[in-house]
Amino acid sequence: MSGRNLVQALRVKDAGAKIIRYQGVIKRYGDFQALDGVFLDVHAGEVVCLIGPSGSGKSTLLRCTNGLESIEGGDIEFEGAVLPRDQRALRAVRQRMGMVFQSFELFPHLTALANVSEGPLTVLGMSRSEARQRALAMLDKVGLSDKVANYPATLSGGQQQRVAIARALAMEPDVMLFDEPTSALDPETIGEVLNVMKKLADEGMTMVVVTHEMTFARHVGDWVAVFDAGRIVEQGPPAQIFDAPATERTREFLSHLGWAG
Repeated sequence: MSGRNLVQALRVKDAGAKIIRYQGVIKRYGDFQALDGVFLDVHAGEVVCLIGPSGSGKSTLLRCTNGLESIEGGDIEFEGAVLPRDQRALRAVRQRMGMVFQSFELFPHLTALANVSEGPLTVLGMSRSEARQRALAMLDKVGLSDKVANYPATLSGGQQQRVAIARALAMEPDVMLFDEPTSALDPETIGEVLNVMKKLADEGMTMVVVTHEMTFARHVGDWVAVFDAGRIVEQGPPAQIFDAPATERTREFLSHLGWAG
């Protein structure tokens, strides 16, 4: 059995493999119900892709996962423990979740090397030499060993996003959260970012990915959850979602993107 198929088998057989659990998660902004009772499990080593129309709650769920947004109901569990509400404890958990945003969020006055080494240096308390070595290794991992001295303004969008991925990886997270990481990129640079993400998936990194890249979800994802109006209307392995969707809403969404189940 291949590694990817084994992950899907473990989803069924090994309840202890869950690294993140969403249990009836509710999030409101005033009268607007952003999340309306979301149930979802993420297993260690899995790539879980969240798809659906814009404004359906995907990014909100991701921001709730590491406590950037609070929830009004339900629970989010990380490695068997409910996500803490205390800010100090929450910061400790957040260090174990790498977050990559739509916008790159790089420090414009720092080089690529300095951007990636900043977290290990100031948050993890590494020596300058250790932080530098880790940053060099992570930049090499994302294919940017020749750009260590470049400032963000001199890098393409795809290169900046890869620096952002390297920065998150430098904290040695247990899980990576990607919030539409290619949405701000031009078509020529999308592929280089997706290739890095595929490499991470092949290495067994646990990933939750909000994406409109259906080919990535279909071929790299282990589990796909379809969102609509703050709810998951369908979830399952990619073959089910893309080849034999069970709900009309999923079929409608995919057909608009040129995927006919």
